Amino acid sequence: MSKKNIKTNHIPFFEDFKKWRIFIFFSVFAIYGNSILNNYSLDDEFVIKNNMQVQKGIKAIPEIFTTQYFTDKVSSFGYRPVTKAVFAIEYQIFGLNPRVSHFINVLLFALTSIILLKLLIKIILPKTGAVFVFITILIWLFHPIHTEVVASLKNREELFYLIFCLLSLQHFINFIEKQKWYYLVFAICLFILGYLSKQSAISFVLIIPMVLWFMYVKFENINRFLKDNFRVIVSVFVLLIITYILYKFPTWFFPQDKVELLSFENPTRFDHSKVAKISLSAYAMLINIKLLFIPHPLVFYYGQFTIPEVHITDLLVIFSLILHVVILFFVIKNFNKKSIVIFGTLFYFLGILPFSNLFMEINGIVAERFLYAPSIGFAIVFTFLIFKISKTNINSNSLKSATSTFRYIVIFIVFAYSIKTIARNTSWKDCYTLYSNDITYLDNSVKANDILAQTIMDRVMAEDFSNKTFIQLKPSLDSIITYYSRSLKLFPDNPKALNNIANIYINFYNKPDIAITYLNKADSIKKNSYEISYNIAKCYELMKNDEGAVIFYKKTIKSESAHPDVWNNLIAAYYRLNKPDSAKLVCEQMFAYDSVTDVPYIGLGYYYISKKDTINAIKNWEKAIEKNPQNYKRCESLSKYFKFHNDTVKANYYYQKSIEAQRYSKN
Repeated sequence: MSKKNIKTNHIPFFEDFKKWRIFIFFSVFAIYGNSILNNYSLDDEFVIKNNMQVQKGIKAIPEIFTTQYFTDKVSSFGYRPVTKAVFAIEYQIFGLNPRVSHFINVLLFALTSIILLKLLIKIILPKTGAVFVFITILIWLFHPIHTEVVASLKNREELFYLIFCLLSLQHFINFIEKQKWYYLVFAICLFILGYLSKQSAISFVLIIPMVLWFMYVKFENINRFLKDNFRVIVSVFVLLIITYILYKFPTWFFPQDKVELLSFENPTRFDHSKVAKISLSAYAMLINIKLLFIPHPLVFYYGQFTIPEVHITDLLVIFSLILHVVILFFVIKNFNKKSIVIFGTLFYFLGILPFSNLFMEINGIVAERFLYAPSIGFAIVFTFLIFKISKTNINSNSLKSATSTFRYIVIFIVFAYSIKTIARNTSWKDCYTLYSNDITYLDNSVKANDILAQTIMDRVMAEDFSNKTFIQLKPSLDSIITYYSRSLKLFPDNPKALNNIANIYINFYNKPDIAITYLNKADSIKKNSYEISYNIAKCYELMKNDEGAVIFYKKTIKSESAHPDVWNNLIAAYYRLNKPDSAKLVCEQMFAYDSVTDVPYIGLGYYYISKKDTINAIKNWEKAIEKNPQNYKRCESLSKYFKFHNDTVKANYYYQKSIEAQRYSKN
């Protein structure tokens, strides 16, 4: 819409769109500027910090577009090449620089806000006034619900998808109004970029047709309808076709997503009944509305138990169902009026519908990032309510005509939102800060307790133990046990948590008898796990039960054979059991899996010693030194052996090797 169509009397500020852009730009940096000082936080390692593909830089882009979003030994899922490619370009230019990354996120949010403002002027200004548009963008921009999207680098994909989808909508509008077909091409290309940033763009398959209906569609008779709305129909048809292709594309070229499904992330993964889905969806939708009206507390994860197990007969579920039925009835009844409140309501519900848990199980059940686009609809409806409550004319183009109540409400909301947003940004400083701050509200979250325990554990393992006593480490170790115990109380069948708490008892408390109770349960849940089997074997070894150790070291090797330490421990266990022939057999078996390490040669050396065959023992130990010349003690013992047998050349050779090995170990 041209400026001459926008009423701006008595509001010089609204006459120049450049001033709007400047205002938005500085407002965004005022409330999100402190996030630029943050480090890497939740899931950021997946997209940049520890992402080896991204860290190849620009040359990784072809690989990024031909592989799944995430792949490791356990999981593989998704296809989001656009965001990943941008991270690769960023890494190529700036390297690992979290401040640059956070600055880019804030900049992208400012850009999104400017694009949204331009669209709101185009779409809703004709039915409202400049003040309504201004307050709508203020509420959306300052709302704390966006902190997860802006302050989390991993969620740059959310920023990109909304930018591209809003631009796509703008070009669909251009196609209809300017009647140039290249705008349709631009619109589709931008939507594709949005979808390839994140599949959350699928919500705009519903939102874009709704916006076009709101702006253009009139129904008199079928012939007139087809003629007057030809470009709208074409736009929607092409959008649906492209979306179907995008939806199917990963299944045509990539393996099926492989993700470990856990009930505590979403109980409907294992309870597929319609009643369970409707109950959980109703409760989740109520939480979404609550978070928009009262954005406190904000947490990094919700999930089962934080979101309680609900049934169709629960009061809050019934209340939510009644509320949403009433809203639906209101929308249907007033559908043809195309009022601004209907538009905002539809924008919200169509935006959140794919993430309602009704059609697919959402990890964590509820997430603040899923409200990023739907909150546009909320901002419109909330602004409408402010106008009605304060008895201010919705078509007002001057702040002077607003009531004092209106001004007080707006000032209070913007101030409260700003304080909450700025404070919440600091929680995203790093993983530990985020988890430790949010755990206050997440006592009943399996994942939150689990992930905080893991983070503290990682910090402990990164310590220089030579400078730390057990007493100094004990508070952190006790915290790890506390959080893992809380997690296991909520969800006892979590093999990872069981294994990790056992690790603490083994490596720091020296209590293998306690550790093994956790490990036996973990082993019953997740059979053939390398880590669990290895830790059980270590427990038996520490408890002087070598027969038990042998059983589980063999089981460990069966799971993964490429770990020399496990072979070495198995060989040593057989020698402690006085079974040298079994030890020899293991050494010989190891040659089939490992031709690099010294372990089998050392083991064979001890076998020949047990048979009083010193010559063959020495031959094997010499081969061991060829494989591993840094074995100081082995070099020293060989030097002494050859000195005793008057072989000066070899004695001096291994003596020199022992000095080099000792120097190497000190470095």
